[in-house]
Amino acid sequence: MKFLEYLPYAIGCAAGLLLSLAVGAVCSLSDDVKMVESVALVVLGGGVAEWYWNQLSRR
Repeated sequence: MKFLEYLPYAIGCAAGLLLSLAVGAVCSLSDDVKMVESVALVVLGGGVAEWYWNQLSRR
C-alpha cells in the first residue's frame, strides 16, 4: 500500500523523462546540457505531478 503513495511521482518522472528524450532528439544540445536537462525535467515532472495529485486529493 505504501507503493501507491509514490505512484503520482513515478508517473511524473516517467513523463519528464519522455519529454527530455523528445527535446534531446529535436534539439542539438551538447552532452552536458542534455544531462542537466534530463535530470531537471525528470525531477520537476515528478514534483509537479505529485503536487497536482495532492491538490486534487484535497478537494
